[in-house]
Amino acid sequence: MQHKKNRHKIWFYLRIRRNDIITSSHQQINKSSNHYLRFMNFRLHIFLLLGVLLIPVAGLTQLVKVASFAPRRADTVIVERNWRTREKIILAELEFHQGDTVNPENLEKSLKKIWNLQNFVTVDYRWDSLPGGKSGLILTARDALTIYPVFGGRMQSGDFTVKAGISDRNFLGRNIRVEARGQFSTMETLFGEFRLTVPRQLLWKNLALTGGLRMEDLAYQRIWSEEVFVHVTNPFHEDYRLKLAPNLETGLIQHYRGSLPTFFNDSLPSYKRKYWYIRLTETFGTITRRRHQEEGFSLLTLIGTGIGLEPDSRSYFRASLRAEYDRILTSRLQLTAQWEGHYTSNENGSFWQRYGPGNIRGIGYGDLSGPLMQLTSAGLYYTWLNWDYLAVEQSFFVQYASAWTPKANPANFKQHYAIGTGFQFTIPMYPAASLYVSFSWNPNGEWFYLEL
Repeated sequence: MQHKKNRHKIWFYLRIRRNDIITSSHQQINKSSNHYLRFMNFRLHIFLLLGVLLIPVAGLTQLVKVASFAPRRADTVIVERNWRTREKIILAELEFHQGDTVNPENLEKSLKKIWNLQNFVTVDYRWDSLPGGKSGLILTARDALTIYPVFGGRMQSGDFTVKAGISDRNFLGRNIRVEARGQFSTMETLFGEFRLTVPRQLLWKNLALTGGLRMEDLAYQRIWSEEVFVHVTNPFHEDYRLKLAPNLETGLIQHYRGSLPTFFNDSLPSYKRKYWYIRLTETFGTITRRRHQEEGFSLLTLIGTGIGLEPDSRSYFRASLRAEYDRILTSRLQLTAQWEGHYTSNENGSFWQRYGPGNIRGIGYGDLSGPLMQLTSAGLYYTWLNWDYLAVEQSFFVQYASAWTPKANPANFKQHYAIGTGFQFTIPMYPAASLYVSFSWNPNGEWFYLEL
């Protein structure tokens, strides 16, 4: 999509007089403003409807539910069918120990935490009678295949992205995450990344540690970046505890930008910027994940700063907020609402957030970008099949995104929306095998989207 825009810009420079350009721009701004007002009215009706739907759903089906039983002592706790995951990783997620009294509440929370490791295709329990009137709690945790080659991509109107690499979400059976991957794209970022995460089950005081490096090349805008990062997190939200324990993210990052021909954009100078960044993040709430279905709420906050390491690298401030709400209405129907906002004081466009078709349907990568951005989405998800070797889910979604750039000009406010339906096909025994296709209505007319 971007190369089409560039051709249009060249044509304007060579064939259209300056007065014609100004007149066309004013007409486009007025048309965009009227279109925006009409859509705001439509969007209000959509979210009022979703609000009405939320009223009667309190107390409906839960994603993980334990039937009521009288509290009983678990004299023995046995884990079955965990052919790869170490037993101590599973036992670390329990809200009780062997010999403690188990009730429906602490057992249900324990099962949710095991599911949230995202390494299993089945998690269940049963009680067994032992000699001497004792009771044994048998936990069944059936491992999914978590070692897999990373191969996938997405396509929209001739623009395509291909990803390749290898990943293990459960290295050595200890829930260690190892990933090496790269991406080639006609319009999106080309990158290579290595990432290693040591989970909280293996470290001290509920800490988790992530480190890695990443190199990017956004060729059509002549932007290159290099980053080395370390994240120290304290994920108490994974234990369903509302406890303030901020996470620390730090690293070194540098961006390069080559000059562009003036007929593409005469406001894009070349530069080099180098920063040491420090960020604090905190997550409130927990999303329970069972295969492809989700339930719960999550609020992620981020504040940080980048400290310039070179004379031309001015320090900047950054803040983000992400909110998500998932509700299981029935065993097959899920309601999801999401919102995110991003702000940075960095004036260099390469440090701005970019949205592409993976965020909102019908746009090219980077079509929406700016120091101040937001994305709103809501949808209903219906599960047609949920077998061990095939799950099929259909979504009905509404998406809206907008971006503001620093200049006080209506043309520097951009927006986009999409309304459509999508189908996701997954293999729960092999979660990496997933195919998603969607069909949407949006102003750009880009109705088809495919992701593998």
